[in-house]
Amino acid sequence: MNATQANLRPAQTRVGVLLLAALLSSCSLGYKTSSGHRSQSEAEWRALGTPRPTPLSGATRLTVTSFDLGDRDLDLETIGIDASVAVLELATAGLLRRRDVHFVERRRFSVAAAAERAGLEPPAGRPPVGISVGAEFAAAATYAEVTTELASLEVRLTSLQTGEVVGATRLQVTPGADAVQLGRSMVSGILAVLDELNRRPLWDDPMAATRESERVREDILANFLQGLAYEEVWDWEEAREAYQAAVDVDFPEAAAALARTARLRLGGTLAES
Repeated sequence: MNATQANLRPAQTRVGVLLLAALLSSCSLGYKTSSGHRSQSEAEWRALGTPRPTPLSGATRLTVTSFDLGDRDLDLETIGIDASVAVLELATAGLLRRRDVHFVERRRFSVAAAAERAGLEPPAGRPPVGISVGAEFAAAATYAEVTTELASLEVRLTSLQTGEVVGATRLQVTPGADAVQLGRSMVSGILAVLDELNRRPLWDDPMAATRESERVREDILANFLQGLAYEEVWDWEEAREAYQAAVDVDFPEAAAALARTARLRLGGTLAES
């Protein structure tokens, strides 16, 4: 366990009483395994595995497919995760907590489904593939720095039925934006295109004050990315510890990722996320 994982911060956040209680109890009730890592009881995992928000009637089923960083280097090699994947997963976490869209997992689902069709043995800890409801639209984004003071993000939605681009928007973003800012900007672009298509039901976002232009602390982001790296290899205990260390009032994406991890650890499928 590294120093950032051991330094768990209190979850002073608006993610709900149940999740807050689970986070606090996990710090005091977990026990150490022979390897030295904290292990959770099934009851504690169930407390962390809060259900996904139920999409509202009329919510569009969509997935995210790519984030082109252009010449940007987010310098995440030491964490062991591809930068474009990190931004996509931050956008995914931002979409998972919403009720005005219906996020459909595709990246990890499609890889696992292809391996299953090929008859390959699943890696240890990987959840079942499950059956996907399928997405209507796929979102992709491209980042470009025009000058040292101007950068843009183009977000496109493509129909998975026809292969045609159904809408696009270009947002001005902060040059040198970090992974959180880029992920949130992608979500904002997706919502803007859905609004243009009249495909987003009204929803009162409890985290509306969280701006895409705001940065989170570097240690918090590092913990989130470490959790993601562990989740990518299905190491649930390490992923949980890192995500818990990232939960913060200004970072709802970490709470969404933590709940997803618990749901998958408890027997959920990749299709359900």
